[in-house]
Amino acid sequence: MDEKERIEKIMETEGLNATQFALEIGIQGSTLSHILNGRNKPSLDVIKRILNRFRTISSDWLMLGVGSMYRSGGQAQQSFPFDIKPQSPSSMSDMAQRQNQDEAVPEPSFEAKERKYIAESRPAATASNVPVKNITRIVVFYSDNSFDELVKQ
Repeated sequence: MDEKERIEKIMETEGLNATQFALEIGIQGSTLSHILNGRNKPSLDVIKRILNRFRTISSDWLMLGVGSMYRSGGQAQQSFPFDIKPQSPSSMSDMAQRQNQDEAVPEPSFEAKERKYIAESRPAATASNVPVKNITRIVVFYSDNSFDELVKQ
């Protein structure tokens, strides 16, 4: 099985078409089309984007075809704060469809667990700890370099 077939296997397993998959990993649809049609091999950037989005996929399997598709024990690759991306509505609706079809739903991703942990650890905003802010001035700049200043009386 080559890289193209392994990418197709991920798409099939995740229930995504080519357009949805390209959006999920953040690449152009044409880039994915060239890979799936055999015109180009996936670049290192594409492989990294797949592994970043689907953290339970084994990098050895994706790059080398060695081992199983998923990391052992459902262990996800380590995430870094700056590469966390919220799930798109399409992936959430696909997951809901899979649940409705009584298919086995994979364990939530590492990113989802981390977002939930962060949300639960933040203190709830209350009237006593949120400062009141009022607008006092608005400045509007125009293309002819003039401006208007609106000041609250």
